[in-house]
Amino acid sequence: MKKIYRFESAKIVCGIYSGRVQDEFMANNADTHYIPRSFLARMAADKTRNDLELENCDMTQWYTLNNPPSQYLDRFVEMKSPDEITLGWLDRSKELSNKLWMQLWHLFAKAILSFFMTQTDVNGILRRGSMFILSEVQFQRLLLKSNFSEIHNNKMRSINVLDIGAGDGEVTLRFVNALAALFPSSSIQLHATESSWIMRNRLSEKSITVLEDIQHLKDINFIACLNVLDRCIDPHQLLFDMYNGLAPDGRLLLALVLPYSHYVEKNSSHLPLRPLFDHWPNHTGVTMEQEIEKFFKQLESIGFRILSWTKAPYLCEGDLKQAFYWLNDIIVICSK
Repeated sequence: MKKIYRFESAKIVCGIYSGRVQDEFMANNADTHYIPRSFLARMAADKTRNDLELENCDMTQWYTLNNPPSQYLDRFVEMKSPDEITLGWLDRSKELSNKLWMQLWHLFAKAILSFFMTQTDVNGILRRGSMFILSEVQFQRLLLKSNFSEIHNNKMRSINVLDIGAGDGEVTLRFVNALAALFPSSSIQLHATESSWIMRNRLSEKSITVLEDIQHLKDINFIACLNVLDRCIDPHQLLFDMYNGLAPDGRLLLALVLPYSHYVEKNSSHLPLRPLFDHWPNHTGVTMEQEIEKFFKQLESIGFRILSWTKAPYLCEGDLKQAFYWLNDIIVICSK
């Protein structure tokens, strides 16, 4: 789970704070030097200010690149703007963010639980912090560009799917639904891995079978590894394991947040054995486009072929500070 989020957004519905709190904030709202006195009023003022800033965001920038690497440009799928499913997710996040007493409870519980639990475990217990990357329709577009549907036609009886680091399974179900829509006559055998004990429980609630490791797995039709390479202890070993486990005509779905920054939640140093990119943590003016090219070259050096890719926001549910958070995600589909 990412620990720090940079934000942008769309139009936000604010003003859920009522009674004296809202009255105190709204009083003298024309006075730019007005400072609310109470804690709740200051919190409401900060959230409203953040959400108003989010309101003016150009969401098309979430999906566009100024100068994508030319040698991979023909495989780029530009989503252009959030679709109805994405906007619906944003609306739900705004509603949850505006539930004052629930968010106050989360704030108090996080402060206590964080002393002896990881942030991911805390989120799992509180059932908060769900993520969103692409809608089912957007995942389908990426899959179609990779020609996966031409290889596995509707006569295929079963598709083995593995999601590595599946979290609470919300994103898992979206790309699985996209696969099911493309292959309506095929059954999907879904497995996942997840290091957080509470998130494993959340996956079991969704009838997703949780595996302990993947090193013994072979000939998997579809592997997903979404925003895990920059959070695992050894991303290079993980890439090799996925390559060895993927079927000859299978597909690997990867997502990586850029600019690249590595954080390992479960060890004391929070550092990986080997970072994915050698320029980290000492960034020397490397642009996002250059990091994309480094990422793709890294995949190709292992033996993967880049089939389709896109840029999208890695969205996270909001809290008392703002309606939601986001990071820049590069999503790519590969084959052997």
